Amino acid sequence: MVKKIFIIFLVLFFNNTLSYSDTKIAYIDLDLILLNSNVGKELFENLKNSENLKIKELQDQEKELKNEENKILGSKNLISDEQFNIDVENFKIKLSDYNNFKKIEIDKLKNKRNKEVTNLLNTFNSIIENYMAENSISMIIDKKNIYIAHKKHDITDKLIEIINKNIK
Repeated sequence: MVKKIFIIFLVLFFNNTLSYSDTKIAYIDLDLILLNSNVGKELFENLKNSENLKIKELQDQEKELKNEENKILGSKNLISDEQFNIDVENFKIKLSDYNNFKKIEIDKLKNKRNKEVTNLLNTFNSIIENYMAENSISMIIDKKNIYIAHKKHDITDKLIEIINKNIK
């Protein structure tokens, strides 16, 4: 009798602990999607162009300041010490203003890049959610957070194709 109860207990225990998982999980390389989708390429090209223009503008201002510094240093022996000190102080103020301006402009560029990429990712999210629903996928994980996985679970290329078709 005890033997029958023990067998029944084992059968019930193992029957309940077996997992019948129907969870479908996939992974994507989000960076690859951003860089290889047509809209992502266009976004990063535009950001790069605007950043290069701003960097060129800042470099031109730096050259002007360097020339002004050399001019002040070159005139040290030609002008009075008082005038030289006034010129140096004015230049220091100008240099400080430029450094503040440069910091603000760089922050603006970073914020613009972050905002644009976030907007693009939000656009991608709706497409990814639709793909998940159509293919009964329960979870999508970014490739950076996976140690090892089978290549058949990578849906990056499929999503790039869908994004390129849906977003012009």
